[in-house]
Amino acid sequence: MEIAMNKCRKLLNSVGYAVLIGGSSAPLFAADNYPARPIRIVVGFTAGTTTDFTARLLGQKLAERLGQNIVIENRPGANSGIANRLVGESTPDGYTMLLGSLGLAISHMLYKDMLFDRRDFAPISLVVLAPNVICVNPGGPVKSTQELINLAKAQPGKLRYGSSGRGSSAFLTLELFKSMAGIDMQEIPYKATSQAVADVMGGQIHIYPPNLVSAIPMLKSGRLRPIAVTSSKRAPALPDIPAVSETVPGYDASTGVYGILAPAKTSKAIITQLHREIANIARSADFKEQIESRGGLVVGGTPAEYDAFLDAEKAKWGKLFSRLGVTPQ
Repeated sequence: MEIAMNKCRKLLNSVGYAVLIGGSSAPLFAADNYPARPIRIVVGFTAGTTTDFTARLLGQKLAERLGQNIVIENRPGANSGIANRLVGESTPDGYTMLLGSLGLAISHMLYKDMLFDRRDFAPISLVVLAPNVICVNPGGPVKSTQELINLAKAQPGKLRYGSSGRGSSAFLTLELFKSMAGIDMQEIPYKATSQAVADVMGGQIHIYPPNLVSAIPMLKSGRLRPIAVTSSKRAPALPDIPAVSETVPGYDASTGVYGILAPAKTSKAIITQLHREIANIARSADFKEQIESRGGLVVGGTPAEYDAFLDAEKAKWGKLFSRLGVTPQ
């Protein structure tokens, strides 16, 4: 019997499994020769987005360090739910990873029919945070966060801000701003960011907070007036623009949250190896320069720190949703 069991162990180990007798029956994949083939990073948004750019830059750097091709696979849809489910259901062998977004922390509070569960993933590293920038019409009277707050208090409910609907980046950043600043503004939903931007420039709405990456050209051309960035500190790409937190202490709404995760049950050895390589990339001057020039902030934390960050985001936005009466639809 023991001889047969030993033969079974050798056979399974030869194809990449480790067998646990008397413990969990879940397969664990060997990492001795990892990676032995190309790795794919799945992105829940279309090509050309900030999420996609982050994945491609990180993939390029990982390929150089690991000596294997990194394939970026765009699977947009269901607010990244399709990509999340694909990775969550993938074999936990280290060859399929997810570039996760804020949806990992808040989607369950917005949608009844979830395509994934956060427990489907093993965090590896939070890589980049990307803030929004609160913008107004360049010809208007508001030139600072405090002036915006003063005007909103003088005209309760009269100021209009553009968003892409409940749970969108603009909705999150400005509803949190309203709550913490003690003001009231009216949300105007838009199907397209371009139309919201056009309406700020035309004076139909007063405020819109585009992603900083997409906003930089419009700010430099003077088409929009930046009031403040929504990160906890100033963005290196626009160091002269203050953070909202300089006027509203404790405010932080970097809704562009980009981190790398693997399917749950991926071996600790593979997680550790990938984290080590990503941490080295995050410390590199070239990666940092390319991310910061586009408005992002490089993080590069540990798996435990990424997990704790998602917990904190879940608590923060859950508290706001509860106050606003937002429930899963």
